[in-house]
Amino acid sequence: MTVALETRRRASVASLLDHAAGEPTRPALVCGARRLTYDELAEQVDTLAAGLAATGAAPGDAIALVAEGPDFVLGFLGILRAGAVALPLNPAFKPAEVAFCLREARARGALVDRARRLPLEVPAIGIAQALAAGRSAHCIPAPVDPAADAVFQYSAGATGRPKRVPRTHAQLTAEAAAFVAAAELTPADSILCVLPLFHAYGLGCCMLAALGSGATLLFVEHPRPFALDRRRVLALLERATVFPAVPFQLRMLAEAPGGAHLARLRACFSAATALSRADFDAFERAFGVPPRQLYGCTEAGVVTVNMDPDPHSTAGSVGTPVPGVELGVVDRDGAPADAGRLGEITIRSEAMTHGYAGVAADVNDAAFPGGAFLTGDRGRVDECGRLILTGRRKRLIDVKGDKVDPVEVEDVLAVHPRVRDVVVVGAASPEAGEELVKAVVVADRCGERELIRFCRERLADYKAPRIVEFRDEIPRSADGEVLRKYLV
Repeated sequence: MTVALETRRRASVASLLDHAAGEPTRPALVCGARRLTYDELAEQVDTLAAGLAATGAAPGDAIALVAEGPDFVLGFLGILRAGAVALPLNPAFKPAEVAFCLREARARGALVDRARRLPLEVPAIGIAQALAAGRSAHCIPAPVDPAADAVFQYSAGATGRPKRVPRTHAQLTAEAAAFVAAAELTPADSILCVLPLFHAYGLGCCMLAALGSGATLLFVEHPRPFALDRRRVLALLERATVFPAVPFQLRMLAEAPGGAHLARLRACFSAATALSRADFDAFERAFGVPPRQLYGCTEAGVVTVNMDPDPHSTAGSVGTPVPGVELGVVDRDGAPADAGRLGEITIRSEAMTHGYAGVAADVNDAAFPGGAFLTGDRGRVDECGRLILTGRRKRLIDVKGDKVDPVEVEDVLAVHPRVRDVVVVGAASPEAGEELVKAVVVADRCGERELIRFCRERLADYKAPRIVEFRDEIPRSADGEVLRKYLV
């Protein structure tokens, strides 16, 4: 391991801004007419941190962050620079989802980019307000312990229901260093971010990747639903060298009229769900750039990336481990599988969480046996060390790159006064490789629209069922287990 990599892994996340040293005018964030150099970003981060401290944020406090684009980057780094812990929230969350995260993480406050309609239930301060407070404050944030928690995110893991995933400064900087090395990122790169930064994929492969390499992070100004933004995205993509995306976005761009000249684009990455060969071929045919799959998770960040010299014959692989990651494959009994055999993927990583927070010890014992994370994903490692994923043991539903835990949707529908029994499954979508959320219910005198509306009032829209099927009973085995094969 190089000295540079080892140094970054010991650092705090905010110290990644040291990449600006010697080149103070290098652009860090660009969004329309808004441009921040690395020096300007570092100055605003320190000011924001001072403002948060002046308004009561203390080291170790969990601070919710509801922001997008450059404001997310500024807010995230400001929270961490103040010694607090960032709790990124999806702006699309409904009140019950927000309340769960705030209460479970014991959030002490919230930082927002603008007036939000979310019922935050904790004191909220705007980013502009915190910056103003910081300019008149006389406190200088103290150095942050790399072993301190930096971020709380939520994952269904392999066992269902959201669980809090704490990751430290050292773990996030380890992820940044590993991905920068694997993808060969440099300060000359420009990364186009069309991914949500509250999600582990966007956080790691866009924000941390840019900070860790000194690259420029490009954003779409005033983003709209992706299908309506394709022309603006393609215009920005002509200026980018690196593009992390999900298969849905790649397909939408490939089908956009007019095309684009992507001579600068040297790397396009796809993750969150499997990239079909049809989508791979369509994107390469449209733009001359073959997408490369990568693999990661909330618990460990980026795990593998396909940088093979031949992206065509290896298109079905998610690549080899990034530095600091060790993959394993185990059988149903948890024993190491023979080389090349299918099994459940396990991860050991310097970037990986030490375990879920706020859960019983046996939950962590089951999810992290011997310190390795049981991902719930199935696959094999070929003779060249490439990971090929073949499916999932856990029952998460892929909705255009977003993961839906069926248990969470079942819990909502189960409290509807007319629902007597319910099971939620993933149903086939007209788009290859994607799923629709389907609820199979036993209910008294209620309709599909009523149940869908009931869910949308309590869950982010992408989690709500698109299909509701009414049955007289849910098929179960003799021991009471749901026979899901008869419901899909």
